[in-house]
Amino acid sequence: MERLTAERYFEEALELLGEQGSQALTIAALCERLDVTKGSFYHHFGGMPTFVDELLAYWEREHSERLIELSQAQPDSSLRITSLTEFAVNLPHASESAIRAWGRSSPDVAAVVERVDGHREEHVIESLVALGLLRERACVLGRLALDLLIGIQTREVPPSPDRTRTLLQEIERLVFIEADPELVARVREPAGR
Repeated sequence: MERLTAERYFEEALELLGEQGSQALTIAALCERLDVTKGSFYHHFGGMPTFVDELLAYWEREHSERLIELSQAQPDSSLRITSLTEFAVNLPHASESAIRAWGRSSPDVAAVVERVDGHREEHVIESLVALGLLRERACVLGRLALDLLIGIQTREVPPSPDRTRTLLQEIERLVFIEADPELVARVREPAGR
């Protein structure tokens, strides 16, 4: 039998969060889904508080910081913007929605959500500045992009990837028009236009 990694626990926990919310995230539920004993869980994490801290660190690292690093590695600033759209479309939206809801009742979770949102927003802003937008305008459009993503995550669970992409591409279009009207040609036309 293959030994379960901490990452496997985290991925299963994110799925459970996305399906049933934070109230359902229990040691018993997680162990049942993974077909392991509670002893295995305690061996890995010692208890639920440590697990939650490590789960949130994993979410921040894998679904925010790692994606920011991938984006920063893109030397073409216009392709960085389109890459950010694809990263956003492919986030685990149901899990993120559940984490955001959880943060409304847990200050520790709220602090991680705030940090993730802050890093994401700052990266979008820096990417827009690299594209040629003035920082003041980049701040407005960066905030608009993040607020759109959060709105989609809280309004539609699970959100439609096509609809999410279409909405975020409208933000791209605004960005490219302001940066350089010729860049608009790099963005696909939304369906129905």
